[in-house]
Amino acid sequence: MNSRKITVALGSALLLSVATLATAHEAHVHGVGKLDVALDGKTLSLHLDSPLVNLIGFEHAARSAKDKQAAQDMARTLRNAATVFVTTPSAECKVSGVQLVSAAIEPVLLGEAAVSKTSKPAGHEDHDGHADMDADFSFQCAYPERLQRIDVKLFEAFKGFNSIDVQLVTPKRQGAVKLTPTAASITIQ
Repeated sequence: MNSRKITVALGSALLLSVATLATAHEAHVHGVGKLDVALDGKTLSLHLDSPLVNLIGFEHAARSAKDKQAAQDMARTLRNAATVFVTTPSAECKVSGVQLVSAAIEPVLLGEAAVSKTSKPAGHEDHDGHADMDADFSFQCAYPERLQRIDVKLFEAFKGFNSIDVQLVTPKRQGAVKLTPTAASITIQ
């Protein structure tokens, strides 16, 4: 394994460790999301962790027809990841996967496979009554070296966001940035 791959692998592992520890110890804050971004070879991975209220305006189980429709609309928007995370066109990044998970929303409403009967039933909020959305997005980039920036359209799509804390790991840099509605781009290079 060459040193570049080792650096990316260690950086990605460090980013995941920091994100896991931060998630375990930080409070759930309405209006604030967290976005981890990693570029490894041709794979661009993004992980969004957000209070559900930022995305659909509530955190309880989607029981009413209106709530279920809101959950499905949110999922449809997030699954159209190329319009939510707009990459440098010359990098030719194409969505290769999206996974959406929330303890308060049935997987079927999120476009995911139904949960097995042995797992935790959907519709049960986290222990403190605050539910989150965990969303993973994967892109395959034909020319990752051309990826200069990602324009994050979450603020336009979901009015509940005030800011998004970003952690970034690429072969060329590691860093953190705070996105706001008026500054919603991540510089990659």
